[in-house]
Amino acid sequence: MSQDVILENKSLTLTVGYKTLFRELPISFPSTGLVLIEGENGAGKTTLLREIYLNGTDSPNWHWPLGKQNIGFLGHELGLYTSLTLEENLRYFSSLSKTSLSESEILSMVDFYKLTRRKKDPIYTYSRGMKQKAAILRTFVSNPKIILMDEPFTGLDKEAISLFTSHLNREKKDRLIVVVLHEIPGGLIIDKKISIGKEKF
Repeated sequence: MSQDVILENKSLTLTVGYKTLFRELPISFPSTGLVLIEGENGAGKTTLLREIYLNGTDSPNWHWPLGKQNIGFLGHELGLYTSLTLEENLRYFSSLSKTSLSESEILSMVDFYKLTRRKKDPIYTYSRGMKQKAAILRTFVSNPKIILMDEPFTGLDKEAISLFTSHLNREKKDRLIVVVLHEIPGGLIIDKKISIGKEKF
């Protein structure tokens, strides 16, 4: 994990309705590594991820010591066009970023997740686990420097969990990955934990 700070907020306050989740709390993230956001249900873990994704690059409260970077997000919604094939989805999302992976890198990831034989099938024909793997691929093709993931292991079977775990352990060496997890899969190497709902981060 890098010691350089890529993103920070020296006084973070978040509210949902009449409830204040955080008040004037400092938070910072390293430029690389896997960071786990933990806390009780309703503490604001998902809200924090959405705040970073929606406002991190535009709000003056968020600071980028190393310069602004692109952010990828995988939430409970998969963010896929289900009438399109996996190949069409990945080509489209790749086209939205100037830093996207090369075609060969994308095809290699598709093969890694064992979806090569289904890449020309529309997403709506996929099982729940296959849709989750497709959403993971969608998140990575734009090659973001920061990836935010909210319960990304949802719907994955044992084999896919193992593949995704090894993928995250590799990718965290080159980028920041921030995750919210109900359970930590065996073998997943967490570099830093940020606790929500306690006195300090």
